[in-house]
Amino acid sequence: MTDARHDALHSILKKLPSDFEPYGNRSRNTDRGPDCSCGCRWFVKLEGRLRYDWGVCHNPQSARSGLLTFEHQGCREFEEGDEGFDYEALFRPIEGQRPAESALLRNLRIYQSDIEELLAKSSDHGGYEDPVYRFYHQSFKVYRLQEQTKAIVNLLRKLCPERELNSWFVEIVSLGTGKEFRVEDNKAWTKVTRPILEAFFHGRFFLEMASRYRSLEEPPQLLPSGYASLLYLYGLR
Repeated sequence: MTDARHDALHSILKKLPSDFEPYGNRSRNTDRGPDCSCGCRWFVKLEGRLRYDWGVCHNPQSARSGLLTFEHQGCREFEEGDEGFDYEALFRPIEGQRPAESALLRNLRIYQSDIEELLAKSSDHGGYEDPVYRFYHQSFKVYRLQEQTKAIVNLLRKLCPERELNSWFVEIVSLGTGKEFRVEDNKAWTKVTRPILEAFFHGRFFLEMASRYRSLEEPPQLLPSGYASLLYLYGLR
């Protein structure tokens, strides 16, 4: 199961303006560069499973020196380790008795940065708070949420490309996307726009579960509900 300490560590994590978004103000689009996960020699990993995500910076030149650090926060003082980053380990197959699940877990690891970035975008003010507000404000801007839903679905497909998505989920997404605002929609506002929110909420749920269980080292014997939901999404349960 996912280590329950992740949430506790996130709650005490110090965020700096020099961190990559969404932790700080540094943009990955306009200020590119590797983060700690790419093998910085100054990133001292924590013990156990937490080593896959957490460490402490000991670079005196870094603003994060001496601070608990999530591997994707990053800083401008990155220095590659002597042996470089083991990218092969990222793509190394996960051993397990259920090969289809092992392939899914492998892809969760490969796409972890995409998962985290899209989840952050789907959890901030512009991608989460404001769209829900627009529904209750009866604003046509709620229709913009459809693009975010489609981005989530596209990423979910990449995580298990050889499997069809759950038919119920596909139906929910179909009913909540492809809509264009019409003035007459105001007369049946909830009927027309609630499917937009429902599709987003379901997509965001699966995206969050992909993030929560991406550190599993092998298919678990006891299935957490969120992980079991992912299996249903891909017809693996």
